[in-house]
Amino acid sequence: MLKNKLAHILFLLLMLLPTGAHGRNNNDWIAVLLSDSDPVYVSQTLVFADSVDMEVRTFNLHGDIQKDPTLKERLLADHPSLIFALGAKAAFTAKLWTRNRQDIPVLFAMVINWQQYHLLEGQTNLAGISSEVNPGNQFLSLSMLIPGINKVGVIVGKDFSAHIIDQASQAATMLGIELIVRRIDSSPDYQRTYRELAGQVDSIWVLNDPLTYTIDNLDWLEERCIKDKQVCFGQRRNLAELGFMLSVQADMGNIAAQAASMAINIIQRGQRPADIGIMEPLGVKISVNRSTAESLGIELSSEALALATEVLD
Repeated sequence: MLKNKLAHILFLLLMLLPTGAHGRNNNDWIAVLLSDSDPVYVSQTLVFADSVDMEVRTFNLHGDIQKDPTLKERLLADHPSLIFALGAKAAFTAKLWTRNRQDIPVLFAMVINWQQYHLLEGQTNLAGISSEVNPGNQFLSLSMLIPGINKVGVIVGKDFSAHIIDQASQAATMLGIELIVRRIDSSPDYQRTYRELAGQVDSIWVLNDPLTYTIDNLDWLEERCIKDKQVCFGQRRNLAELGFMLSVQADMGNIAAQAASMAINIIQRGQRPADIGIMEPLGVKISVNRSTAESLGIELSSEALALATEVLD
């Protein structure tokens, strides 16, 4: 109920956004396409609108592309200078809607594991900001907090983006870490594969893979990690809250301002989305669960704790 009230308040604030264009070209305006009314999307829109010097109009899918059959026509009617899509549904919808309108740039953000949606394939008008910190920074944070981690295991679906695993393998090699990858065909294979892998590694890396990142697997893994004395870490803050040892995630507070800067470069400076590609998030947050560390018999030094953005007990 509280979340719904907050979303309503933020949506009302959106309606108060200035409607006059203030950019270098008075015809420039930006369409912000929301996947739904999640308060996080709405608050990011407010920051974005405050950071760009031009008109911003907000459009909302409300979770379903079919809810408003006129939405596409209304969004494209006045030829927006750019579409800023927040969330996976908005990003994929913007890609579809501009398939034959690639003169309209699309910038997306807050899409978890954007690779699974093949957003850059077949079009040159899309760019975005990754919702995940690159593997190198994740492994570096792990090594700095817990020296002595030599082998990291990861379980991924067979169709999970090979690009992420390639990145991770290169980063692990540079840091002197052995990355052991196991691929599975279905979610029920996860627990069996973990049992086979656990005795071979010092740590388990939990990715935002739709096949492995499920409520059942996470609930089960939380207990197994402590039972097996495994350092389990991942890419989302809720993992540390659930009881996993560590999470290294993007600082979402910087996303909207970063997107605004990218939008200005595209609209006013002529930068092409294809030349931008996918940007890394500017900020990184490290969450450490101290209680889990104690359960694992790991003593975190004051220097290690100083690296953390937040320490959960």
